[in-house]
Amino acid sequence: MQYRGSGNAFSNLVSNGSYSFSNPAFVALASYSSMSLLKMLGMSTYTMIQRFRTGNFITPEDNMYKQLINRLVHSSGTTKTKNELVERARNNHLNDLENIIPFVLVGLFYIGTQPKFDNALWHFRIFFLSRILHTIAYQIPLPQPARTISWLFGYSSIISMTIPILRSIQI
Repeated sequence: MQYRGSGNAFSNLVSNGSYSFSNPAFVALASYSSMSLLKMLGMSTYTMIQRFRTGNFITPEDNMYKQLINRLVHSSGTTKTKNELVERARNNHLNDLENIIPFVLVGLFYIGTQPKFDNALWHFRIFFLSRILHTIAYQIPLPQPARTISWLFGYSSIISMTIPILRSIQI
């Protein structure tokens, strides 16, 4: 594979400011990536909260928490059984991992193609909004195809960013 530009591709991109906070497209990627990553971290916290709220723990070493909850609220926390609220939060977090990390990586490569700011901004906005809507559709839950459509918009945004990336390299 070879980059179609002249010289060292990465040094060209850095020297012309593609990966600089003076580049509005890079600033937009940094903003939407950071918000998406914070949302993903939030799902991890939400999963933990659901586990404590329901007293649903999976591993034997977590029995300590179950016993603590039983003493504090006189509930009967369970281990090794699946709880719908916990599973929804876990699956939502897993789906974030499967989508947000590729978005950040592809977004960085996409910035290297020096896209028009408006095009880049719309890709980033669509992706972020799709992740928020996907989470709402999963946690409420909304009837299908709401969750599928929201996922599809975000996924399509990632795929759409890969096209100029692949066009800018020779295979």
